[in-house]
Amino acid sequence: MAILLPLAFTSIAFIISCGGSGGSGGTSSGTGTGTVATYITDPPLCKAPNGTLQHVWVTVTRVRAHKSSDAGSSDGGWVDLIDLQSNPKQIDLLSLDSNQCLLIGGLGSTSGIPEGKYQQIRLYLLANDASAGPANNECNGNGFNCVVDGSGTHTLNLSSQAHTGLKIPPGQIAGGGLTVAANQVVDLAIDFDACSSIVLQGNGQYRLKPTLRAGEISVVNNIIQGRVVEVVGATKVPIANAYVFIENDQDGDGIDRVIAQTFTDANGRFAFCNTLFAGTYDVVVAASNGTTYNATVTLGVPLGTDMGDIPLAPEVGGPAIIQGMVTTKAGSAAAPADVEVVALQAVSGTLKVTIPLFGTLTPSLKFTTASAPSSGGVCPSQTDCETYSLSVPASNPQVGTYGSSGYSPVGSTVKYFVNARAFVPDTTDPFSGSPSQTTSDITVTAGQSLPAPVINFVAP
Repeated sequence: MAILLPLAFTSIAFIISCGGSGGSGGTSSGTGTGTVATYITDPPLCKAPNGTLQHVWVTVTRVRAHKSSDAGSSDGGWVDLIDLQSNPKQIDLLSLDSNQCLLIGGLGSTSGIPEGKYQQIRLYLLANDASAGPANNECNGNGFNCVVDGSGTHTLNLSSQAHTGLKIPPGQIAGGGLTVAANQVVDLAIDFDACSSIVLQGNGQYRLKPTLRAGEISVVNNIIQGRVVEVVGATKVPIANAYVFIENDQDGDGIDRVIAQTFTDANGRFAFCNTLFAGTYDVVVAASNGTTYNATVTLGVPLGTDMGDIPLAPEVGGPAIIQGMVTTKAGSAAAPADVEVVALQAVSGTLKVTIPLFGTLTPSLKFTTASAPSSGGVCPSQTDCETYSLSVPASNPQVGTYGSSGYSPVGSTVKYFVNARAFVPDTTDPFSGSPSQTTSDITVTAGQSLPAPVINFVAP
């Protein structure tokens, strides 16, 4: 059985910001050329001491783009945004976070990129069995891509990243692609969420399983920041290590899914810098750091916003636990799948938001179903399965809209919905049949464990 580390939603985000003037828009291709500068960033939420990982080293060889969304990795027409094949660059993804909204982790820049709209981008990593690599290989004989945890250095096994690259299709790039304009500079920031892209398999080995998203940003104008506090009388006390989620309904299914996440610093402050693209967002905050706080949701937050102080209310009685099982099968036979499970609460008649899970570093639990659950017992007949346990606030969220005054709780009875999505292992394709399922409402009580209905996925 392979278990995905209970970290953030698996993602690598390719984020684009245009420098100079007139650096965006249009789908036509002229005869001019522009320049692309490529960077890598990462929110290292799972870095020790908060998490279990000390370093995640990857060795980058190439970033390529194509104007066709259907082009295969071996087709003609690919353009090198950066070519490091003769001098691969090894990067520790857990060292790239910047609270100062700076683009760091630069791979270099390339001029002479033909203008036009590139609808596909691929990132290539050096194969672990390559005959040569960076002179100072931090993986110490464990390939060229590795994870360092408390027990030592472990090879990070790749699927096809060394040969076909990590693909970002137009549907996962805001605006449908990367626009290069003549005589302009485009900053391409690759937000590589290492914490959510690593699978810890049952044999103790690590595997890279990324998914991709993209969008155009402005480094200056696309910031959302604020401070999380508890109001005690006339005093506002900063809350450190609070969960902060940036969310929106990206799939149009009435569910706010997490776009980016972070923790507040010692002063209760947070900032999202190089990870957002055009639009408005909902900001969800909660905390459990000795005191359990219920969630506060701010709807409709525009980019370029300092939200000021966001209040959290302490709970009485601690969190609630939701426990359940997911089963997967193909036809009438058991079949494994990679599964993501999130906890939702309704904030309006049509919108549910993802609520932080206490005791994890990310908004979801992820696992791979197997012939028996890791908690012991047996799976239902002709299925693979896995159990889950979600520790959540035992209160309804406080909800407000950006620009309005104050926050109000939603309803009196505390209800949750559990949403699960299943994917074919080692791919980003949904598990055919039922890619997303949501349970009926589950009423929770502080300090209690509540069972959730079994969620079943059946592929044809």
